Amino acid sequence: MKRMECGGLPPHSGGGMKKLITILLFTTACAHITSDIQPGSAEPAVRRMAREFGDAANSGNIDGMMAIYANDAVLLPPGAPEMRGRAAIRQFWSGLVAAKPHVTLNTQQVIESGDMATEIGTYELIIGGKTETGKYALTWRRANGEWRAIVDIFNSNGP
Repeated sequence: MKRMECGGLPPHSGGGMKKLITILLFTTACAHITSDIQPGSAEPAVRRMAREFGDAANSGNIDGMMAIYANDAVLLPPGAPEMRGRAAIRQFWSGLVAAKPHVTLNTQQVIESGDMATEIGTYELIIGGKTETGKYALTWRRANGEWRAIVDIFNSNGP
């Protein structure tokens, strides 16, 4: 009768230990990934991405700004038509970055329900010495363990 050990592999094959290490590494990686997607986890992820978006805008990093958006995202800017999809949104934000803005985003509230969340906040935008303040709302969707903005709307407090 053939003796079997860990993982159903013959003794001294080394396969059982490799399988155990693989399972432990996978479990550890999954624990790290899933720690960001537990119920109630939208708020820290959304707040982090809002900071990163502002930092990217201030440094002229369009790719950094675009990192928050899902492929099917919609941007609803004031006084302009909707921008559907990442290419259209990128084009819109490229115009802002060309003006060398200073943006401050202030997340006031994140409301989460399942795989969806809504962020409500205020912003301050300084371009060429002129300051605009306003408010915004983003709808976020969690897919494949990542939160991505699917609807982004903002408007000024001024006339």
